[in-house]
Amino acid sequence: MSAVKHVKGSERMSSMNSSKKIGIMGPFGFGNLGDAAIQEAMLQHVREHVPNAQIYGFSLNPEDTEERHGIPSYPIGRMAKDGWRIPGEAADATFLERLMVRFRTHNSAIVRKFGRIFFAMPAEFVGLARASRILKGFDMFIVSGGGQLDDYWGGPFHHPYTLFVWSLLARRHKVPFYIVSVGAGPLNAPLSRLFDKWALSLATYRSYRDADSKRFVKNVLGFDRNDPVYPDLAHSIKVNVPTSKPHSDKPIIGLGPMTYFDPRVWPESDSAIYSNYLSKLADFTTWLIDEGYKIVFFTGEAVHDRWTVDDLRQLLDERGVKPTAGQIIDEPIDTVEQLLSQLVKTDIVIASRFHGVLLSLRLYKPVLALSYHKKINELMADTGQSSYCLSIADFQVEALKERFKALEANRMEANAQITQRIQTYQAALDEQYTTIFANRQDQHAS
Repeated sequence: MSAVKHVKGSERMSSMNSSKKIGIMGPFGFGNLGDAAIQEAMLQHVREHVPNAQIYGFSLNPEDTEERHGIPSYPIGRMAKDGWRIPGEAADATFLERLMVRFRTHNSAIVRKFGRIFFAMPAEFVGLARASRILKGFDMFIVSGGGQLDDYWGGPFHHPYTLFVWSLLARRHKVPFYIVSVGAGPLNAPLSRLFDKWALSLATYRSYRDADSKRFVKNVLGFDRNDPVYPDLAHSIKVNVPTSKPHSDKPIIGLGPMTYFDPRVWPESDSAIYSNYLSKLADFTTWLIDEGYKIVFFTGEAVHDRWTVDDLRQLLDERGVKPTAGQIIDEPIDTVEQLLSQLVKTDIVIASRFHGVLLSLRLYKPVLALSYHKKINELMADTGQSSYCLSIADFQVEALKERFKALEANRMEANAQITQRIQTYQAALDEQYTTIFANRQDQHAS
């Protein structure tokens, strides 16, 4: 019996290796390095398990995806950079698409609104027809990690609608549709919940990145299936960066600010909240400098977090803070590789962005998290680090100093706990990749 099973498994793997077309979809493409790390991890494991696969990205910004990950890419829909238009096809754009671009980029808000009202629906049908033709030839379509079950950024007709559309197209063309290690919530609009529930019901396979997301799907969406929980895919990224570190008599501190409530980018913008957050970070950074620590600034988002680092450094200058030569390391970060290269230089990390926390843990770094979301709280608790997790909304500088000193004193113990847990995550994700790629079933889940 075992020999028969082995032969069948070998046949399945052989079938998967025969030049399969695999699509990887996510709301990535505008510089979020956490999303980029998730996609890079998935790409690494697709190539490992299906060496001859033809891999295609489906993203918000296909040009960025092609450049960042080296795979041909398509837009995921209306919320993409140029809507449904495929990169490089400007000359072949329909009259309607060209007209839509002119309305969307017009200086007048009234003209832009007119275009949305009278041309969006026909353009959507054109885009859906094109997407259907593209997807028809695929063997697998993977919704690849991240917080894709939410409507915080754009409401029901952004992420929820997009996920439902692609699940429906996949079902139409009998393309196995995998929703892998995704996070859930918030979903504030009833229509968002309906879209996501439909998408989940149409999926061949579903897994959630934490138990809280699975509970959310059950309690909020009323969708209760025997689906597994597997860690965030970024835990499985293979790291290949230099490990050399600057000389320092004290631990080197990684500091990763984020655009928390920044009116320039945050959905719930509030300049007072952002300024208060920056002011407290400046107080803490000043203390680190005065205590003689070296600081490595890093960004978990390639564009907007750079603004926050610049704002913080300007505030330090205005306060007359004078670090010594070489005490501050602040290098450009545009890629996941550059982010990891900066993190390996550190001994202790203070991070606000979720994947700033996660990727630091992936490198077995002790982390002090300034948490803006329960997903960070859950990750820190699950790695045994809840003592080093403070709320970004109301943390006090003195409490941050106290937690930092405790983490510094106990960092060897923290490192051992983190290492053991991350290795457990990686083993679990290896199991999931094997389930998806080696034992793939083409039937849709009930």
